[in-house]
Amino acid sequence: MITVTSAAGGVGRLLVRQLAEQQVPVRAVVKNDAQAATTRTDGATEVVVGDLRSEDTLRTALAGADVLYHAAPTQIIDEKPIIDHLIELGPANGLQHIVFHSVIHPNLHQLTHHHQKDIAEGMLRDSGIPTTVLRPSHYMQNYLEVWEFLQAGVMPYPVSPDSVMGVVDLADVAEAAANILIDPSPHTGRVYDLSTVELTRHEMARIWSDVLGHRVTAIRIPPSSLTNQLNVLPALASVFGHAVQSTKLNSIGHLVRGAKAASNPRDMKNWPADAREAYRTMMTHYDGHGLPAGDLTVLPTLLGHAPTSYEEFARRSAGELGYTLAGSSR
Repeated sequence: MITVTSAAGGVGRLLVRQLAEQQVPVRAVVKNDAQAATTRTDGATEVVVGDLRSEDTLRTALAGADVLYHAAPTQIIDEKPIIDHLIELGPANGLQHIVFHSVIHPNLHQLTHHHQKDIAEGMLRDSGIPTTVLRPSHYMQNYLEVWEFLQAGVMPYPVSPDSVMGVVDLADVAEAAANILIDPSPHTGRVYDLSTVELTRHEMARIWSDVLGHRVTAIRIPPSSLTNQLNVLPALASVFGHAVQSTKLNSIGHLVRGAKAASNPRDMKNWPADAREAYRTMMTHYDGHGLPAGDLTVLPTLLGHAPTSYEEFARRSAGELGYTLAGSSR
């Protein structure tokens, strides 16, 4: 039995599907009944509903599990209590291996999210439990949060368009994780960077332009707007102007729907205040410094094939979202 925490998240859902397709029993850990229904549809064999910070939830999740894939939700800042419980309960319940979902460059201690991952990595390393650490880069899927804006011809995001970001496709992260979970012993003690390519958002926008068939312009939104929405106001004229130039009156509906979605990105209004501030601080750092990729040679080896390029991701995603691609006859 493989247990997957945060099984309703971006990687979690794809990972459950990957394992189910290979007839591997999966116990999915989710936070509510709605997510439980979703993960059952994805193919979970068993479902545990609860809070990862609860010792009882983790005890149930680990009972009889051989391998654990653990990823904590972004809004949980202090991961130490969860890792303490995993170390205490895992071996007693027969757990033989942990695959830990970390982050690229956990040594960026000025960023709470990265620092917490570094602490957790060290705790697991010192615990003696066989562990594999995965360090994924910035997700390509993060930019689908502005999908309505992309259709209007703009790519607003709280990071400078000139900042270089290492990115990776969630599907590749899930596939690599599944390969390790099914046969974890060769990966004991290994730490893997999961990065595909480095791009600025100007370069991403040019790719979206080719895919969507209209010009897409990358625009910087102040990272401070994540915690104070009034700070986005100076950027609105640029967003509107570039959208109208690109897609004319067709942009209006997309801009309205995009603005509605942007009013509460990632459901951040329901995050604890410290989680919102940590996310703003992280975006501010990326705004000024970017987030370089890790070792680009690792992911192809884990996958056994070339990882998904940004253009492949964009074309696949646009098709899945029902967009008629540039050059398509459908």
